[in-house]
Amino acid sequence: MSAAAIDELVGWALIDERIREELLGPRRAEVLARYDLTEEERQWLLRARAKDLTGFAAAAARWLEHRAARDETPFPDYLFA
Repeated sequence: MSAAAIDELVGWALIDERIREELLGPRRAEVLARYDLTEEERQWLLRARAKDLTGFAAAAARWLEHRAARDETPFPDYLFA
């Protein structure tokens, strides 16, 4: 699961130029395969259009926000007890 994996990925890309170049280039799928991502997350990040790490990180943040919003229930759990 993946908020932690996505954070780790972006963190390594910040400090490792080789990972950053691969992530932003044609070897993105290979880089993503090294992290514990769901297939849905991997596909989202493969489709992200980013010219630089800032753009990629923004796409990853949008994914996390999208997933969090999708997973939220509009009613508190205690209403269903």
